[in-house]
Amino acid sequence: MTDQQIWECVAAGNEKCFKQLFNKYYAEAVSMAMRYVGEVDMAKDIAQDFFCRLWMKRATLVIRGEVHFYIKGAIRNSCLNYLKKERRLVTLDDHSDKEDESPDIVATLQAEDLQAVLDRAIAKLPGACRAVFLMRRMEGLSLKEIAEHLDISPKTVENQITKAGKILTKFLIAHLDIGMLILFFYSLSMGELPVINVF
Repeated sequence: MTDQQIWECVAAGNEKCFKQLFNKYYAEAVSMAMRYVGEVDMAKDIAQDFFCRLWMKRATLVIRGEVHFYIKGAIRNSCLNYLKKERRLVTLDDHSDKEDESPDIVATLQAEDLQAVLDRAIAKLPGACRAVFLMRRMEGLSLKEIAEHLDISPKTVENQITKAGKILTKFLIAHLDIGMLILFFYSLSMGELPVINVF
């Protein structure tokens, strides 16, 4: 069955199809939420809450387009709402642009590939900075689109992306060998980040 066919069954109240949809996308929903909020328990809560609401609203909810795109967008919006609630997106001005210099960075990551290292680096970004970076690099949104989503100015979005780049570069230089660094910066210069996975 296609996702659309599964959803049609879910909308009709089929619990077996809902379980199938849940099993297919729950882990990926948690992974995506984790990149935004940086906390495993909260990421799980966000994913679980989404699927609960999905089931409760199944009879009236209309999903236009691909189901997995809907799930991706809903999880992103839930994460942004959480970040706003936690006031992590309130102080996005230049005075809040001090780099995170937390001392708890893992000392050695030699055995890990670029995906794992970049995931760790992204998790180190402050909440607001991480949200902007992921919307830009993972979802390919423009500065204007991100600004509209977060209700901030395009200039503030640009500042946060610059800040993210500095923090990520500092982390990656400290934790990647020269070959991996070349791969990362080449991908970045080509406008690609193959190491960031989405649904």
